[in-house]
Amino acid sequence: MSRKIEKGHIVENGYHSKSPLKIIEKCPVHFDDLDAFGMLYAGRYYPLVERGIIRGITKMGFPIGHEDMNVVIREMKLTFGSPIRRVGEVELEFWLARVSRSTATHEFVVRSEDGEHARGYRTATKVNLATQRSAPWGDGILAAFGVKQLAAAV
Repeated sequence: MSRKIEKGHIVENGYHSKSPLKIIEKCPVHFDDLDAFGMLYAGRYYPLVERGIIRGITKMGFPIGHEDMNVVIREMKLTFGSPIRRVGEVELEFWLARVSRSTATHEFVVRSEDGEHARGYRTATKVNLATQRSAPWGDGILAAFGVKQLAAAV
């Protein structure tokens, strides 16, 4: 099954397979994101990735305010490739790599026509806003990512 989403789109489907569900989001790079050398400032990659993942999941039907969007970022790692040297759009491709009761890890790649700029992962824990404790993912978001069986706790 393949679904199209406005601007971002799902390009493949399946979970725990050779072709996991992959989502591509276009992410803007603005002039003021560039440093004195004309490259995307290293600290700007994190919000670029975070905004792209949030936008992609929102387009899947889970808007800000949805209980499965109440998350805290537990860990985020980025490894840089070639620098982004221009304004415009870059592509963020991300996919669900691991999920447990309340934690999900998305792996990602940032690329453009100029090549691969960064890759890494982002681990988020869902929280209950009332208790401020971890909470289980809802069936809807698990189904949207094609999850049939949860992994052991992370």
